[in-house]
Amino acid sequence: MNCAKEARKLADYIISLGGTFQTYDVQSQFHYSHIGALYTDIILQAGLNYNSVVKPRVQKVLLDYPDANTVKRFKALIDQEGLGNVINWKDEVKLDRFKLLIDFSIDNEIDNCVDLKTYLLKTINQKTFLKLKGVGPKTMDYLMKLLCFDTVAVDRHIYSFVQMAEINVEGYHVTKRVVEYAADFLQLSRTTVDYGIWKYMSDKKYRSVQLDNQIEINFTENENC
Repeated sequence: MNCAKEARKLADYIISLGGTFQTYDVQSQFHYSHIGALYTDIILQAGLNYNSVVKPRVQKVLLDYPDANTVKRFKALIDQEGLGNVINWKDEVKLDRFKLLIDFSIDNEIDNCVDLKTYLLKTINQKTFLKLKGVGPKTMDYLMKLLCFDTVAVDRHIYSFVQMAEINVEGYHVTKRVVEYAADFLQLSRTTVDYGIWKYMSDKKYRSVQLDNQIEINFTENENC
């Protein structure tokens, strides 16, 4: 695939949508100053409905434990009350992944969101972080977006949108590159285009659209199992 050519095609498709494709000012500050809430978000989001399952648990952490906003404080909290009780979760798989992330943070002297972003500024550290069980490319990019890196996290909405532009899907990393290059052609931040696609595809008017030749995409995140 010629990524630049396909990116130009995607950019032209976005332009052709006119006012139905909205762009939004993306926040320039971290989504969270509470690293326990941040970790709750990234660990639970894969494969679950965000609004009904993930968001309420993130809000619970923020509202019930506002002072446990660093790794050390959050670790003390879960040692006392149990992680399952803190985030209202029973499945051991995600709880174990959460605990591994806490241990990893302590081992690498990551105590808050600023520490985490500083750590992830180095490519070698990103590769190390990706080795954590349950952290695949999409989770990694999603985390980096929450930390205000200018990137794209490819999910089912982006795969479907790219397909609507009649661009062949060739895996996570190629799809990400095409969307990022398209953002560059449009002179928009990559995060802005990512969010614009998410909003467009999430809108009920477009969610119900059925393409005659639509091909079902089976999106499976690499979870390093």
